[in-house]
Amino acid sequence: MSLGRLYSPRPAGAGLGLTIPSAINTGTFGVQPSDAGVASATINTGQQIGGSIGTALLNTIAAGAITSYIAGLATSRPAAARPSPAAVAAIEAAAAVHGYTTAFWWTAAIFAAGGIICGTILRWGPLTRQAEPGQPDGQAGQRQMPAAAQAPGKPGQGG
Repeated sequence: MSLGRLYSPRPAGAGLGLTIPSAINTGTFGVQPSDAGVASATINTGQQIGGSIGTALLNTIAAGAITSYIAGLATSRPAAARPSPAAVAAIEAAAAVHGYTTAFWWTAAIFAAGGIICGTILRWGPLTRQAEPGQPDGQAGQRQMPAAAQAPGKPGQGG
């Protein structure tokens, strides 16, 4: 079995494909149509900034783990013993794996914390519009037609 078939990006793509539209719908829900562009742009900007900061943070974590791994090996060996080039390459590869593993575990912890936070602050169930002031609860989310667009004798409904 090839490595590409074993570690396919399809599950991640399917997960993101199901998650991101829901997140954007939740973020823009209840926004006035005149503000929908601004709300969508704010969500997009937040995603871009979050991705940039997240990448920089995880890169810093991985680099720190690699450095501490190599430094730990260097202090445990006598100063006079110089490793062979093959040993140096093996140490660098092991340090890289250690750095990636550390960054992946931090990523898992960040995702778990985000899931817990979202699970506690977001409302359960379908999104519903709140009643606007002066509007009966049964008409929440319904728009009132302008007086000029109403048919005579039928208030609140178009002709």
